Amino acid sequence: MKHTVRSIAALAGVSRGTVSRVLNNQPDVSPEVRARVLRIIEETGYRRDERFAGGERICIGVIVAHWQNDYFINSTLRGIQRAAREINAGKVTLEIRRMNSRSDEEYIRVCEQLLEIGVRALVLNAPDNVIIAAEIERLMRAGIAVVTYNSDLPGTKRMCHVGQDLAKSGRIAAGLMARSLSSKDQVLVITGNMEFRSNRVRVDGFLEHMERLGFRSDSYILAECYERYDLTHETVCQALERNPRLHGIYMGTENVKACVDALKGVRRRMTVVANDLTPEAKHSLKKGKIDFVVEQDFSGQVYRAILILHELLVYGHRIRHEIVNVNTSIITRELL
Repeated sequence: MKHTVRSIAALAGVSRGTVSRVLNNQPDVSPEVRARVLRIIEETGYRRDERFAGGERICIGVIVAHWQNDYFINSTLRGIQRAAREINAGKVTLEIRRMNSRSDEEYIRVCEQLLEIGVRALVLNAPDNVIIAAEIERLMRAGIAVVTYNSDLPGTKRMCHVGQDLAKSGRIAAGLMARSLSSKDQVLVITGNMEFRSNRVRVDGFLEHMERLGFRSDSYILAECYERYDLTHETVCQALERNPRLHGIYMGTENVKACVDALKGVRRRMTVVANDLTPEAKHSLKKGKIDFVVEQDFSGQVYRAILILHELLVYGHRIRHEIVNVNTSIITRELL
């Protein structure tokens, strides 16, 4: 049997965090408990990943979330590569894990793998739910510094969040949309999985500002399309058929192509505002198929998250801001 931090913790009758603190020679473990854990480690023959044994270098784990659109994955990887060029490679190692799904079970399994090899800190983008929140609490109790990027879990003890000012992004989109519509028009709002706080807050910002600008609460249709092409395409087609007053679409998430494809041949006046300058959005903007893109520095989010932890762990620089926002820009065809 190959022993893990979890199995060592079970045999010692302690938490995984306690085992991690013993392995990393951290304080806050009683001499009796430390001796018991070390004895069980010796008896079982447990061995950590040799790359991170001995405490020679600090390991920061980075979890790359799963997106249907490669643009977000590639942007994240570029941010990681940029950070890797700037950190003190003699003292810090980045351990990257790419998700194959968005399931809570896989998030927890990946966190366990990173804990197993002795990470001191973790950068992740995860859904905002009680399961992931509880996992972050366990990591923090184990002495693991957690920083979130893109989608936050504000009710947890994560140390910092780096991302777009989501409510502001939604308000900007609403302001752009309202300039082209009358208060009698309807708007279709398409988002992804509302379990991700990034989706919820952006949509809330959009809807609240639309109401402030004179649009009634019944003037919009909200659809959760999970970043799926088929579901997005079907939703736009059905909304066009059922709502003759529909003259605006806010793409608060990916699959702009599905929206543009559904609008082919439609002669109705339509204003389309999208979030994120993906290749599909950029192409549609060039062709005049969409009107505005509200852009964020996606790769900059994970880049800054890594550097924040690097400064904390290597130089002892405290984290001064709980929220760090990246730039938000408005892109039109003329600006490309």
